[in-house]
Amino acid sequence: MKTEKNRLERDLKMKNTANHQSAWSIASGALFAVANAGALLSVIILTASVLTATPAFGQENVTNIKVELREVEKELGRAAVEIQEALDQAGIKTGIKIQIDEESSSRPKLGVYLSDMDFEDAYKMRYPFAFGVLVDGTVSNGNADNAGIIEDDVIMYFDGSKVLYEDHLVRLIRSQHFGDQVNVVYWRDEARDSTLVTFAMPAKKDDAKKLAIVEEGKDKKRRNSRGYGGGGFTPMLVQDEFADIDELMKELGLTNSPFRSEGIVLWGGSGQGYVGNGWFLGGFGNGGGLSNTVSIPDGAKTIERKIDFAMGFGGLTIEKRLAPFSFATIGAGVGLGGGAISLGVTQKDGQFSWDSLGTELLNTKTTSVNFSKNYAIIHPRVNVMLRLTSWMRLKAEYGYLYGYSFTDGWNTTLGDVGVDVKKDTYELVGSPTTELNAPSISLGLWFGF
Repeated sequence: MKTEKNRLERDLKMKNTANHQSAWSIASGALFAVANAGALLSVIILTASVLTATPAFGQENVTNIKVELREVEKELGRAAVEIQEALDQAGIKTGIKIQIDEESSSRPKLGVYLSDMDFEDAYKMRYPFAFGVLVDGTVSNGNADNAGIIEDDVIMYFDGSKVLYEDHLVRLIRSQHFGDQVNVVYWRDEARDSTLVTFAMPAKKDDAKKLAIVEEGKDKKRRNSRGYGGGGFTPMLVQDEFADIDELMKELGLTNSPFRSEGIVLWGGSGQGYVGNGWFLGGFGNGGGLSNTVSIPDGAKTIERKIDFAMGFGGLTIEKRLAPFSFATIGAGVGLGGGAISLGVTQKDGQFSWDSLGTELLNTKTTSVNFSKNYAIIHPRVNVMLRLTSWMRLKAEYGYLYGYSFTDGWNTTLGDVGVDVKKDTYELVGSPTTELNAPSISLGLWFGF
């Protein structure tokens, strides 16, 4: 935010840098000038009063003195402006805000630090309008604070009037009186909201506290970032033994399979982009497989059988993310997509000769067949992302994978030549239903934020 331009309605809000000793010398000089100016005015007024009370002093001289007093008052006004500029300079150099309260003022205050927005501010807050004033902070227990207005709100309408820029809002505020109630429409978290502000009479302060030194940001309410988008490598453990497929693979001759008692690990990743109000939209995909060749004895011959297994799913995901801590975010969402399990078997019987290929093909036991099971996927899940660096997080996620199959059993495609899929694909008689309902756990790195 533009801290060098932020103002407490009309008071400058300073940025914290360093040189306190130099700044205090400037501030002390400014305060000394205030004292001298006040003393000078007192002496002038006292002298004028004595002279005008003297009978020998003429009316013409009295008139001249009054004119000169008005000129002195103007000079003192200009000096006050220079003194305020010196105080502002002291605040800029020290990061300390020096605020002189005007208890004699009859105008109420909203109690906000204001700043005209630029394109960067509007983009970060997804603010689509070309008017409004940014609230960069509120005074503790002030009228805005009591009405629920917080830092990073954008005041759009004040008492029915569209707020065009900072000075416009200041004039609207100064037109109010103590006890008035106005409706304020503001923008927060990519949505409009409104509140009723009451301009309460300020409590009287002790004269010794008229010069208040307030450290910048003491009463600021900061919100943790939920991020803007990213992606990462997120391997996933699907906690299902898939006994039907494991048994079939062993029957085909494999001595090992990718399935364990804990489940199967599928490799992949996901990515998301921020779409507003804490919501993220993206995609996901995970998969795994196995390819192996076994030898099957058949009398004097040996049949070589190649088995290719693949399992995977993917789709779109929508997620709501919260940031209760500065070092971590939590989220919950659902993935919608599709998935499949397939098993391809290709085997050949001996070697083929170019000259006798026709005869050998008639007598061979070479075949090619593919078994498959397709699903529609619903994948609700919750996650937590722990901050490692400003651009990298550790993401842990737990979910439950629901799969709805379009067929009761497995389908088989003979030949796998793809001439006409509808004619080449058949439902395998007596095949198991092979349900896909299993918990899932994933752990991986997330890049971006």
